[in-house]
Amino acid sequence: MENKLTQWPDDPPTTTRHIRLLAEAAAEFFDVPIEGLKSAKRTNELVWPRSICIWAARQAGYSYPVLGKWWNRQHSTTHHAVQLVDELRKKPGYETQLRQFMLFFKNYTRNVEKK
Repeated sequence: MENKLTQWPDDPPTTTRHIRLLAEAAAEFFDVPIEGLKSAKRTNELVWPRSICIWAARQAGYSYPVLGKWWNRQHSTTHHAVQLVDELRKKPGYETQLRQFMLFFKNYTRNVEKK
């Protein structure tokens, strides 16, 4: 009898729930629409929150191609977003806002899980 498990890849499909929750939290925290975050628009009001989401998802272990696919971007663009956050964190105001958002996100996910 042939092993039917050979049709399955070594790794299971990636769930994007964490990325979606990051986007929802960022939309609420920064008061921007999720559609705007996923859009091609490159205004500072959208790029910074989008980049934070990408950075946080990367910290959680998501690959650049997975992030690119979810955010409708090339994986090199998601790599640049991570670099942007790393550079802007050197400025105290951005570091403070990033920390505030990450705390907000932590509380946001707790509230979502309670529902």
